[in-house]
Amino acid sequence: MRLALAGFLAGVLSSGAASGAVTFYSDIAPLVNSNCAPCHHGGGSGPFPLVSYSDTKKHARQIAEVTRRRYMPPWLPEPGYGDFAEERRLTDAQIRVIQDWVKTGCPEGDAAAGPGPPRFPSGWELGIPDLVVQASKPYAVPASGRDVFWNFILTPAVDRTRYVRAVEIRPGNARLVHHANLLIDRSRSARIEEKEVGAGFPGMDLSIESNSFDPDSHFLFWKPGSVPEEEPPGLAWRLDPGNDLVLNVHLQPSGRSETIQPSIGLYFTDRPPVKFPVLIQLEHDGMLDIPPGDSDFLVRDDFTLPMDVSVLAVYPHAHYLGRLMEGYATLPGGKRQWLVRVPDWDLNWQAVYRYRRPVFLPKGSVISMRFHYDNSSANPRNPNHPPKRVRGGNQSTDEMGHLWLQVLPQGATDQRTVLEEALFRHRLEKYPADF
Repeated sequence: MRLALAGFLAGVLSSGAASGAVTFYSDIAPLVNSNCAPCHHGGGSGPFPLVSYSDTKKHARQIAEVTRRRYMPPWLPEPGYGDFAEERRLTDAQIRVIQDWVKTGCPEGDAAAGPGPPRFPSGWELGIPDLVVQASKPYAVPASGRDVFWNFILTPAVDRTRYVRAVEIRPGNARLVHHANLLIDRSRSARIEEKEVGAGFPGMDLSIESNSFDPDSHFLFWKPGSVPEEEPPGLAWRLDPGNDLVLNVHLQPSGRSETIQPSIGLYFTDRPPVKFPVLIQLEHDGMLDIPPGDSDFLVRDDFTLPMDVSVLAVYPHAHYLGRLMEGYATLPGGKRQWLVRVPDWDLNWQAVYRYRRPVFLPKGSVISMRFHYDNSSANPRNPNHPPKRVRGGNQSTDEMGHLWLQVLPQGATDQRTVLEEALFRHRLEKYPADF
């Protein structure tokens, strides 16, 4: 469908735009339907709808400005440094079309020439789930103040081992939710953090992620406009009786007191997994001690692959001081294979990026993380004015530098164990005192 849309857009841009007759229905509606409306619709996370001509005309100058600056649609990776599925990025030509439309007074054009208003499902997008699990208690989001990170603990009622082929996360009041991560807690250790049973607990404590990301190693991630998808064949994940699911939610106050009570839908399959990915985490939070005024503080990490792998997805993560974030592999012959490059990091738009096709890395490749931080007053996202020393930590006002890769080891099934052992040894090289 997306390829068909791309072809349609190419025809639109080569005909209407080239002739100078830029109209909403011929030129703008396809762009808005694909790149804006998935968030900007009734019940969506956007602050206002963009599903009709009148909607779009009302915000036309704002749309022209945020697309010109590439603030919208939000897509952080730089093109040419990784081929990602579901890329939501406007071309230079498309941005010019929007600018021309606004400059000429936002002509409407012929409705019959357009794709029609987009439609969004009111129910579960993947159909009725096999099991729905809801947070046992709602959380009251304050009317104002800083962003809130809250963890809901959900316990699926399963009486035997089940295999999950898909998850659909419904965050509740989507307007309040910036993004959410779903973690599998087989030890039920997250419950220790709760002061009241079922109420959840605060924090974006990614040490919970590192300890509780399931050994099956799946990215279970929601962000505005994301479309739930089934796991590829053979990559279902295991859910056992008594397992907890922890939904880590980034909330943004709306100006009034509201509550949120998320739920998730689980879709099962009778086929157990036959492929077992591993999450590789590059990080060196021990290096994170950024002095005030330092505009280019570098954190680096390098890991040598002990076997062939295929990289399925990448998830870069930092907080407010992150600026330039690079992840790449140096192949045994010396060639650089880019995995991701974010030239202007923005915590507000972090995401998991899945490759259109798996990226093969042979044994001996060195995966590298190079994250640059800006702790100067010139950084508009710096939460401290004037800047102050910032160290590594779990609070949003601390810093982090993580590059997660979901990889599928090639060869024998015990290769997964070899990779996990190599990752532990790599961590001990960085932190020899870590018992």
